Amino acid sequence: MASDIEGARAFPYRTGWHAVGCAVLFFGLLGMIAVTLIPAGYEKAQKGQLPTGIALMVMGVFGIPTLYMSFRSLYAGLRDTFRPPLLRVTATALLLPKEARGEPPQDEHGEQLSPEPPHPETIPFTAIRSMKRDGPAFNQLLEIVHDLSVVPLRLHQHMMRTADFDELDAMLRAAISPS
Repeated sequence: MASDIEGARAFPYRTGWHAVGCAVLFFGLLGMIAVTLIPAGYEKAQKGQLPTGIALMVMGVFGIPTLYMSFRSLYAGLRDTFRPPLLRVTATALLLPKEARGEPPQDEHGEQLSPEPPHPETIPFTAIRSMKRDGPAFNQLLEIVHDLSVVPLRLHQHMMRTADFDELDAMLRAAISPS
């Protein structure tokens, strides 16, 4: 639910449990497979199949860190549930959390050109040129074109409650429309 914080309207902008659950399941499954490879490899090595046994144990050892990634994903999901990043609308600007600012730009080889995301933390309403809302009803996208970046800001509905997304859209349209 949106809340008033220091004169700003704040909207939770979280990943959601569907993505967290997939990450926990995927990394947990890989980690559990890796854990089972170690004793299987040891047994093979004891029975005289040394190359196969060593290969299984090495694959198991290199796969175990995925268990850590599973727990990190679970921690991130819990953190977002109890302390989600907040997207704020003040009287003069839109304040973006790091999660909403976009991925850093990349070159044609996938290398980062800059460690900074393409959108600044604060976007004044005077810099916003246009807004467009489109996409299917269950996964809409609010595309905001502004002067501070060459790429439009894309806010996804699935990162917010539907009522908050609708309220944010209405607030931004009211703020940038000429009076």
